Amino acid sequence: MLDNIKFSVTDIGIINRVLLHPDFAQCRPKNNYYHSLKHRTHGAKLSLDFRKAMERGKVIGYGHLEIIASPHYHFNHYQHNGNDFAPTDCIEAIAGILTYLGIEQEEYDSLKVVNIEFGLNLIPEQDIKNLINGLLFYKKTPFTIPDTKKPYFKKTDATNYKQIKAYAKGLQFLDVPQYGINPNTFRFEVKSKQAKNIKKYGIENAQDVTNLHIYKTLNQTLLDEWENILLTNETPDFSHLKSDEVQFLQTANKPDFWNDLYGTKYARTKEKYYALLRGRNNMKHLIKLQIIDKMFSFQNVTNSTQRSLLNSRKVSPEEVQAQLINLENVTNEENYKVCLVTGLDISTQRKGSKFLREKTLRKIQNDNPTLYKDLEKKYLTAKAKKLSEDVQLYLICKNIRDTDSNPRNNRARFEERNYPQNQLQFNFNL
Repeated sequence: MLDNIKFSVTDIGIINRVLLHPDFAQCRPKNNYYHSLKHRTHGAKLSLDFRKAMERGKVIGYGHLEIIASPHYHFNHYQHNGNDFAPTDCIEAIAGILTYLGIEQEEYDSLKVVNIEFGLNLIPEQDIKNLINGLLFYKKTPFTIPDTKKPYFKKTDATNYKQIKAYAKGLQFLDVPQYGINPNTFRFEVKSKQAKNIKKYGIENAQDVTNLHIYKTLNQTLLDEWENILLTNETPDFSHLKSDEVQFLQTANKPDFWNDLYGTKYARTKEKYYALLRGRNNMKHLIKLQIIDKMFSFQNVTNSTQRSLLNSRKVSPEEVQAQLINLENVTNEENYKVCLVTGLDISTQRKGSKFLREKTLRKIQNDNPTLYKDLEKKYLTAKAKKLSEDVQLYLICKNIRDTDSNPRNNRARFEERNYPQNQLQFNFNL
C-alpha cells in the first residue's frame, strides 16, 4: 500500500535517541543545514535527515528530524516492492520500522506524516507496454517520461501537493526472476507532498497510518484518481465499428487531438471515446475493475482466504421473488436471455452474456427501485454500501457471478489440493 513515507519529528528525546542508532552511516546531506544518515545495508530506503541547530556558527544540536522509510521494501526484506502489499502488511511494516528505530507506540503522535506514496500493483490482461504507451493525461495534465532510458515509466508534472505515477513495475525486475514478479505488473500510484493535503485522507501522524480504516480511504482515493486518467487503446478491435467510428478512435489515440479540448468538450469527447471502446477494448474500465477487486481482497470482503460474507448458494428461479421475473412469460425467441442466477431478463446485453451486468442493473435501479433494493440486500455487503454507486453496481454483478462460479471453483481447488496430478489414482470405471 504505502511505498514511501516521510515523518517529521521535533521531539528532542526521539531525535537524540535515533541519532545514536548504530546501523546508520553519514552520507551527503540534502543541503548544508542538515546532517544526513542512511542505513548501512538498506541505503536510501531507510534514511534520516537531522536539521542542525546553530549558535554563533557552530552546531549545538538538532531541532528537527525527518525519517524517510519504504514500508513495502521493508516488508520484502529490502529486495523489491513488486508484490501485493495489503494494509495489514503495511501496518506491520511501519510498526516494525519504528520499533527498529527505538520509537515506542505511545510516541507515534510525535511523528507527523509530511509525505506519502501509496498505490497498487496489478497484472492486466493487456500487454504492459501498450498500456503505458496509451496513458496520455491525468485530468488535463499530460503524463511525461522523465527518463528516456525508462520509456515505460510515466508521471504527471508535480504540483505543490500531488503527483500521479503509472509505470511497468514488472519490467524493473526482469533481471531478478527469483523474486517471482510478473513481467506484466502495472503500478498505479499517488504521491502526496504536503501535510495539509495528507490530512484530507485522515492522516496526521504515525498513529493514523497504523489504523486499518485509513487504508479504505487511500484505496478509494486510488479508484477516484483512476477515473481522472485518459488511457487510450493503441490496438483496439475495430471489427464491430463503423468507418467513421474507427477514424475517430485512430485520431483520438494521438495526444495532439486532446490538447485543444477543455472543460465540457473534453469531458464529452472522453465519454464518447470510451463508449466506443466496449468490452476488452476499454482497457481503462478493465483496470478499474481490477482496482476494485484488489481493494476488496485487501478488506477480506471478496476474493478472500477468510470466510465469505456473501451468500454463495446458487438461487433457483423458483426462489426469486415474483417481481424479479415471471418465468412463465419466457418466449422462445433466440435473442431472449435470462441471468442464470437471478432469472432476470438480460436480452439487451451482448451475445454470450450469462449473468446480469452493470448497464442492465443501472436500468433496473432507475425503472424498478424495489427490485434493485432486493438485489442490493441479497448481493451487497453492509461495508460495500458505503462505497460509490459505480462500485456498488459492479460488486452486485460480481457477487451474482460468484454465486454461480464459487461452488465449482471451490471444488476444483479441493480436488487440486487433495488429489494432485502426480498422485497415484485408481480408475474404478475399468
